[in-house]
Amino acid sequence: MKLKESSLDFHAFIAIYGDTILNSFIKKVYQVNQKEFVLQIYRSDVKKRDFFISLNKGIGFYDAEKPEEATQLSMLFRKQLSEKRIVGIEQINFDRVVRITLHTGQEIILELFGGGNLILTDNGKIVFAMEQHVYKTRKVQIGEEYIPPAVINPVADLETFSGILDKSSASIVKTLATRVNLGGEIAEEALYRANIEKDKMPSEIKDQYQILYDSIMEIIGESSKNNAFYYEAEELLSPVLLTAINKEPDVKFEDFNEGIDFYLKHYPENEKNKSSVERRIESQRRSIEEFNKLMQVYNEFGNYLKMNFPQLQKLINIIYNNVKRNTPEDFKYMDMDISDINPGKNTFAINYNGTKIILNYRESAGNNINYVFNTAKDYKGKIEGAEKAIEETKKLIVKEKQKAGKKKRVKYWFESYHWFISSSGNMIMAGRDAKTNEKLVKKHMSDDDIYVHADLYGAPSTVIKHEGIEITEETIKEACIFSISLSRAWPAGIGSGTAYWVYPSQVSKTPESGEFVSKGSWIVRGKRNYVLNIPLELKVSIVDYKGNNIPMISPAETRTESKKWVLIKPGNEKRSVAAEKIAKILGIEKSEIDSILPPGGSIVVENSKEIKELS
Repeated sequence: MKLKESSLDFHAFIAIYGDTILNSFIKKVYQVNQKEFVLQIYRSDVKKRDFFISLNKGIGFYDAEKPEEATQLSMLFRKQLSEKRIVGIEQINFDRVVRITLHTGQEIILELFGGGNLILTDNGKIVFAMEQHVYKTRKVQIGEEYIPPAVINPVADLETFSGILDKSSASIVKTLATRVNLGGEIAEEALYRANIEKDKMPSEIKDQYQILYDSIMEIIGESSKNNAFYYEAEELLSPVLLTAINKEPDVKFEDFNEGIDFYLKHYPENEKNKSSVERRIESQRRSIEEFNKLMQVYNEFGNYLKMNFPQLQKLINIIYNNVKRNTPEDFKYMDMDISDINPGKNTFAINYNGTKIILNYRESAGNNINYVFNTAKDYKGKIEGAEKAIEETKKLIVKEKQKAGKKKRVKYWFESYHWFISSSGNMIMAGRDAKTNEKLVKKHMSDDDIYVHADLYGAPSTVIKHEGIEITEETIKEACIFSISLSRAWPAGIGSGTAYWVYPSQVSKTPESGEFVSKGSWIVRGKRNYVLNIPLELKVSIVDYKGNNIPMISPAETRTESKKWVLIKPGNEKRSVAAEKIAKILGIEKSEIDSILPPGGSIVVENSKEIKELS
């Protein structure tokens, strides 16, 4: 998974979790945003789960933030799907296509390519599609029969696999990535394991087809072992260890869905923050990729027909005579499927390597071959047009940047909370208000984390993330300082206070009889571990996060690598005045400091040595 799940990710998820999804009932459907949905499913032995479907990311069990009010589309889905039992879930032809079958004969189909599509069918006929399209080989339109984009499984057996490679005019790595549906990273991994150079042509490695096929099947088998490997620099999650990267993964998960959950929670910010113009370029590049693929298919098919000219003319005569005898039925010819014979349009279809190509049985073999090559030229023209469009769009980006002036930095997901990184490297987050207190605990607190709070009005829910880093006493103390500093103790001018920590299992939303728990509040049961005499003193510093300099507020005693910092305590200087002063000292926008300071007034008590030298 690099921004979106691959065919291998789909295979792994269904192989690992498919049995636990079968016989679940769909209880509710939520629309998270324009491209994302949640099917709330229930089965008595596995209870209620959120099955996440994203048209541009993929599938998984993921607790996405649900809207308080149902959209019209989610209401439509609820009417169609609620209380229906799932009797099948499958990947279609090792493609990025998943089909969920219900006991009523209805199907939910996710296509994760291009802009993505979500399709509902009833008895094979399309009754809903997020995006309706007419392709050369199929129609995705209401009332039409659903036909998947690929009609053969490229890794079904060695013969099918070898046939695809034999017909390819691209390099072996491109062929595996696009024609065998492996994607770039897994294609390179398969070649690396088979000890085959990725830039070789398929014709140069014919004697190694078996070795390469075995390498791919080994990877597919490994993907079902319920592991996940995250490579941070590559922004990549994989169900198999990627030996071709030649380094250890940054995080290893012993449950594939835990990896998916982690990736979605840490979804690459550069993707979230792309402008509409940048997304347009990506769409144009995807179109070029699709046009290239089709141009290659039509050129290959044209050459194939040229080499089999007499057989093509014979096929045309057979179909012509069948139509005259009123027997226009599908049949096989030279190991190819002949279908869709249409006497009204004088056309028929040949299934060539998974693509249906339409020919005319009233035209000669030569004219049909010319048509195939002309179609390939049309796609070449479309590629050139799309490339020109990209250049024009790039000019728009330049204009946008000139118009915007100084570019705003990337905002990371955790900045919607108060946050800092402890001396030991743990991420610590605290809510900003009732809504984010609620969201933080529900969405981001895991079983191995620590919950911190203070018995003071306005104290936020604070979570210490484990994420493979041991939570030390030092880190707990820092989190306690953070929690009480963000409470009403700061504007009250209190110099020290008390906070406590508990395990996530002690935190609940279930009240006792007669109690009421408001939004953002939580009930803590069992022993509370108190930390006493906590000093209220914070440090504002500039830290490097993934190449970006961002402001971080933390307890004064938190160790950082930053050379530019300012110490603050509760004081009588207005918050806005203090923010302006700190921003000037650190050389950063005032708005950046405004968003992280605690409530009430503050005073600056000390600067770092570097700042003193500069001043």
